Amino acid sequence: MNALRLVALICLFVALPLLILLVVRGPVDDYTPTTGHWPLTANTDWCEPNYQVSPYVAEFGNTLSSIIIIFNGLYGMYQHYNQVEIQYIYAYACFLVVGIGSCLFHGTLMREFQLADELPMLWSNGVFIFCILTTKDTVQEAARRFEYMWSIGGVTLIMTLLVVFFDQEDQTIFLVSYSSGVYYIMYSSYYLDCTYNSTGEVMMLETSLCFYVGGFVLWLVDRLYCNGTVPVVGMQVRSMYLHSFWHVGAGLGTFTSVLFFIWTRGKHLKR
Repeated sequence: MNALRLVALICLFVALPLLILLVVRGPVDDYTPTTGHWPLTANTDWCEPNYQVSPYVAEFGNTLSSIIIIFNGLYGMYQHYNQVEIQYIYAYACFLVVGIGSCLFHGTLMREFQLADELPMLWSNGVFIFCILTTKDTVQEAARRFEYMWSIGGVTLIMTLLVVFFDQEDQTIFLVSYSSGVYYIMYSSYYLDCTYNSTGEVMMLETSLCFYVGGFVLWLVDRLYCNGTVPVVGMQVRSMYLHSFWHVGAGLGTFTSVLFFIWTRGKHLKR
């Protein structure tokens, strides 16, 4: 078995029991006293201690790492401008919106900016799913897939309203909505990989999974063991900025996923 594929499978097997534990037990978040500039109105306060660097930045590490997501989008748009169909440019543009929202959320921990972080993630899933659904279309068909646009837009609108009006106490509705989209994208990507990459010509899907699921494992550890100490290194989880590494892994994993969508599209069009 390919080494990257093995690492991706290991990450998936590690993530599953941690995810089950999170559902059963619930997260262990920070909720340290807020002494900075912004009022804590979000329903989630991540494990990173607040206002350690500046009274104007609640979570410095999480805010700084969110900027990497913005650069992912800018780089993707720059490299593919005038080279791919417009839906892939939109896919990279999603990184900008998500990254800016994430910076605002982690920098302030305010509810309105929490929505500016969470909602673009739902909308981005819709763009990625459209890219997948139009992989086997001709160029002309892909540009006229209004039934996909309306269907994806309708479902995304419902999820948006549910998160805004009914996700006041925690992130349950958002996490279910977002993760269901991620699951569909992963399953569909595996199908595309089997269809267009059966000989293992590229390892983009495996690379994407290693980054994304590896980052997700760190996200789970951060939420489950915030006050714990890692035996091997002797460091408290809170001091390891694991949510920041989730930003890096998720950003690179999603970036590679869009590359994979572009590659499979090119294979279908025999480019």
